[in-house]
Amino acid sequence: MKTLLIYIIILCSTPVFAQFPSASVTDPNIKVQADRITEDYSKHLALTGVQIPLFKNKVAHYLVLAQDIKTEKEGREQLDALVEMQAEESLAMNDILTLQQYRLYKKLKTEIQSLKMVE
Repeated sequence: MKTLLIYIIILCSTPVFAQFPSASVTDPNIKVQADRITEDYSKHLALTGVQIPLFKNKVAHYLVLAQDIKTEKEGREQLDALVEMQAEESLAMNDILTLQQYRLYKKLKTEIQSLKMVE
């Protein structure tokens, strides 16, 4: 009986420790932008039902980071930070995508998520 009680307590308390990455993105514009970007990639990458929410959450996370960089930095420093952030984003997508999808993702990234040029 004691084992059953402990099992029930553990089972009920586990969701309290769950992480909800989409909950951290509160800006509706970021969510819409992440949906659009995910849809654009999905057309080319044939993302599965499991990959789509993971991909969308990752894109939203990096959109928030990009927005922070754009507000905090300017000029060449901003561009360098965005390039570094995009490299980190690409590496993170490697965990979500298959090898073939990842190779195509890297080719498509310059078209779908391009950076502005700084003089």
